[in-house]
Amino acid sequence: MATKIGGGCSCGSLRYQLKDNPVFVHACHCSLCKQQTGSAFIAHAFIESFNFEVTKGTLNYFEGATGSGNPHEVGRCDNCSVAIISYYRGQRLRGVVKVGTLDEPEKFPPKVHAHVNNKVPWIEIPKDIPAFEGNYDFEKTWPKESFQRWTKAI
Repeated sequence: MATKIGGGCSCGSLRYQLKDNPVFVHACHCSLCKQQTGSAFIAHAFIESFNFEVTKGTLNYFEGATGSGNPHEVGRCDNCSVAIISYYRGQRLRGVVKVGTLDEPEKFPPKVHAHVNNKVPWIEIPKDIPAFEGNYDFEKTWPKESFQRWTKAI
C-alpha cells in the first residue's frame, strides 16, 4: 500500500486523497477530452472507488459526453467546478482521477497515449511510450497486475 496521495481543486474548497497508487495512468488526446479540459490532452489516473476519498468539500456530478455514447459522470468541486473524477458506463466502482488535480502530478506520468490521431502537432510523445491512433485494449496493454486490480474492482 502506498502513502496516501493528496489532491484538490483550484479554489481549495475540495480536497481528496488516493489511498493507493493509481492502477494505471494514460493520456487521452480525443476531441472530447480536449474540449472538456480546455487543454491539448488529459491525463487520467485509474483508481478503484474504495481508494478515492473526498476529505474536504463536496463533489457535484454532471453528465458529460463520450465518444462511445456511454454514460459519463464528472465529479466537480461544488465551488469552482474543477473536474476531479469521472465514472464511465454508469458505474461507480472504478473512476478516473484527473492527474492535474493531484498535488504532485509529475509523479504520475502517462504510460500510454490514446487517440493520438487527434493529437495537436506540437505535442511530442516519447518514443518509448506506446501510442494508439484510437482507443486501446487495456488487457493487452496494461501490466498484468494493473489489469487484474482493475477487473477485481467490479
